[in-house]
Amino acid sequence: MRPGANTLFLLSMAVLSYGSMRVSAQIAPMPYTPAPPPSAETTAPDAQGTSGAGPRAMIGGWSLGSELAPTVKGADHPVQLDPGASDVVFFFNVRPKSPNLIEYRYRLADYDHDWTTTGDHLAHYRHLRPGAYRFEVQARAPGQPWNTPIAALPVVQRHFFYQTWYFYALLLVGLAALTIELLRQRDQLLKGQIAMVLEERNRIASDFHDTLMAGLAAISWQLEATAKLLSGFDDRNARAAQSCELARKMVAHCQAEARRIIWDLRDSDEITEFLSQALSRALAANCSREDIDFSIEVDGDEVPLAPAAVHHLVSIGQEAVNNAIRHSGATQILIHVKYESDSLHLSIRDNGCGFHFHEPRVRPGHFGILVMQERARKMGGALHLNTAPGAGTEIVLTADFQAIHPLTIQRQRVVHWIGV
Repeated sequence: MRPGANTLFLLSMAVLSYGSMRVSAQIAPMPYTPAPPPSAETTAPDAQGTSGAGPRAMIGGWSLGSELAPTVKGADHPVQLDPGASDVVFFFNVRPKSPNLIEYRYRLADYDHDWTTTGDHLAHYRHLRPGAYRFEVQARAPGQPWNTPIAALPVVQRHFFYQTWYFYALLLVGLAALTIELLRQRDQLLKGQIAMVLEERNRIASDFHDTLMAGLAAISWQLEATAKLLSGFDDRNARAAQSCELARKMVAHCQAEARRIIWDLRDSDEITEFLSQALSRALAANCSREDIDFSIEVDGDEVPLAPAAVHHLVSIGQEAVNNAIRHSGATQILIHVKYESDSLHLSIRDNGCGFHFHEPRVRPGHFGILVMQERARKMGGALHLNTAPGAGTEIVLTADFQAIHPLTIQRQRVVHWIGV
């Protein structure tokens, strides 16, 4: 290489080296200075949205259904909506007014579940339920956080009278008074109906006593007189006299039954469903003689019986006691009532003379035992008679509760409830 060429090459390399050093010095980084963290006041709104940055919402007033202009301007007083007010419109804006685009969000506390975002300047609510609410509105510039102050306005939707608690209290008091009055009128109606029934029973008993009993007494006297006239002649007349005597006894039995029926019809002083009480009242007159020791014993817990069953049992007891007084010469009569879990036992025992009794046969002119057996059969029970000469007489009746209770228990309870 020539000396001139070498010199030119060395100069070129020196220039390139100097240029590269200048470029490296120009792009070298500056010492790093950390930037301060963003302020919490500018990055996150406070809990109440009371930061002073951005537009500030204000409520201009409200109107009942009109979306043109507020009827009531300003938000100095709570909104009081009369009962039945169906629509309410709230108007809002920003302060100070801005020509820029503003976004709003609003809600009615205790009514809306979330905020509603809008670009309009009003909120329309329809058919609010009665109660207390709070209308809230907030404004911001588009893209900015919701950290501006919240404007609020209390709202009260008044109740109708029939929606208040004191209306329901008055309604309950009125219903209670109406129920009591209806029960009282029902009580009076039932008492009036039963009084009419008792009056009719007394009328029938009086007719029985004045007509039927008088007729039976006259027939009995005639038969007795005829029997006396025929008793002194031949055998044929004697048989006729016996027939008259039998007829007279039959009439006497009918008289006794008629007296019992009349007594049952007139016995309206006390309607009872306990057998011991009914027996005591019914037999008190028959056992008032001082020479007869009369007693009633009850074993077990006494249960109420249907009136029809009590009537049959008392009639059987009356017939048995009357027979013991008239025919046996008894000085002691014991009525024993025994209540078991599923049945009732009634026993009437006397210490009289007793008699011979054969089940298939009945003495002429005596129908008391047949009537007692028929009454026991009607109430689903069975009647047994134990007697012997000199050993007294015992009449025992056994009846199942299953056969007694299907009778009119409900009616008896109603009568007992109204206190008749």
